[in-house]
Amino acid sequence: MADAPGSVPVSVVVPCRDVAGLLPRSLESVFAALPDGSEVVAVDDGSTDGTYEVLERWAASHGALRVVRQPHRGVSSARNRALDLCTRDFVFFVDPDDAVEPDYFDAMTSAMLRERADYCLAGFFIHDVNGGTREWLPREEYSLSSNGEMRRHYLPRIFGYSFDDVRAWYRGEPLFARRELAQVWRAAFRRDVIERFRIRFDETMELNEDALFNAEYLLRANSMTTVRRALYHSYERSDGAMRSIHADAERLCRAKLAQHLAKRRVDDANGGALYPLYAGSCVLSALDTLSLALRLRLSLRKCLSALREYFSDDVARRALAEFPLSWRRPFVASAALLLRAIYGRRARSCGADSR
Repeated sequence: MADAPGSVPVSVVVPCRDVAGLLPRSLESVFAALPDGSEVVAVDDGSTDGTYEVLERWAASHGALRVVRQPHRGVSSARNRALDLCTRDFVFFVDPDDAVEPDYFDAMTSAMLRERADYCLAGFFIHDVNGGTREWLPREEYSLSSNGEMRRHYLPRIFGYSFDDVRAWYRGEPLFARRELAQVWRAAFRRDVIERFRIRFDETMELNEDALFNAEYLLRANSMTTVRRALYHSYERSDGAMRSIHADAERLCRAKLAQHLAKRRVDDANGGALYPLYAGSCVLSALDTLSLALRLRLSLRKCLSALREYFSDDVARRALAEFPLSWRRPFVASAALLLRAIYGRRARSCGADSR
């Protein structure tokens, strides 16, 4: 392992599906920033629009690009396939419709080498569908030198909402106040940590698979550092997968269930110690689904049926029973009480408090 700052080879994972028109912009930025000796592993995930042909043309003139083709299995599967093929010490993820700054790779690997860190978090630009741009920087200059520090100080910012977060929300603090967006493309990873603990994306998830990958990695890593500049360009798309999921209440409910079960799997592997970090999320996810169903005029009976499987999980029921209530959020209080009456165990305190 290198122990001094400098330009070092990296592995870049690029999952691709139906992005033929957007892919050249992304690849141009990646290769403009790519350190010598690096590799780019692009997995075409069953594209139907000529994406594979674009990749093949680029591979013909860029020896660092390796192209793999597979039937459509989703972005997590494509990333996992690429991870199996990575060989360099540092791993980065770039989405095929985005772009990177010229020092994207060097800035983060230099920080990791200088601080002897296993993980680096950077800022990014968000370009919305209307042409606006926002800059999103890390909330703090994280410099954490032990796994215990990361579990206490950083993991709660990405793993979920706690009951304390919910209570602070009732008092007027934004629910997202302490959160960090946990997309993998704003971070750099060491491959030896990924492979030693066989960390992969959960292919059952449609929501927040990046956050879970980050969490599993950070539960194993020993240190992290920060580049508090925007190094990545994320371009929102009107036809993006997240928009389609949030337009379908039943699909959203299935996605929320898969997300909950994945978090529970990680929690169980850690002896249940992570429950306080995501207990609030267990209920907020269900309320999000219920709210969407009402907005889309989905029948209440159909929505409650979709939620039945979610609350068949005992951890979700426990969170529902323990979820703090306040009439400062009347929809939340009313809906949570309704869900308790239908699915939950008897709560320790069945009424909403008046604070």
